[in-house]
Amino acid sequence: MKLRSIILGLAAAATMAACSSAPAALEIAITAADISLDVTRIEAKVGQMVNITMTNKGVLEHNFNIDDLGVKQPSLKPGDTGKFSFSATKPGTYNYYCGIAGHEQLARGDLVVTQ
Repeated sequence: MKLRSIILGLAAAATMAACSSAPAALEIAITAADISLDVTRIEAKVGQMVNITMTNKGVLEHNFNIDDLGVKQPSLKPGDTGKFSFSATKPGTYNYYCGIAGHEQLARGDLVVTQ
C-alpha cells in the first residue's frame, strides 16, 4: 500500500511537471549593419521566452520592433549592444524590423511561432 502511494505520487508529480513546463528560453544574437539584420528568421514556440542580444556594427542607429507583440526597443548607437526579451502567446508569423526611417524595407525578418 505504501509503495503504491509513492508510485502514484511520483506519477502525479511527473505529470504536473510535464504540463507546466515551458520550452527552454531561446537565445538569439543579431548583428545590425547598415540597413540590414543578419538574422532574418527566428523560430519559437508559444510561450517560449526569446532573449535577443543585438549588436550594432553599422555607422547608423538601429532598433528592433515587432508591432503585433508590442516589442519596441530603443535605438542602438553604432558600436552599442542591447539585450531584451519577449514571448508570443499565440502561433503565427510576426514581422520584425528596424524602425529607423528608410530601414524598414531591408532590415527585417520573420518570427515564426508554433505550438
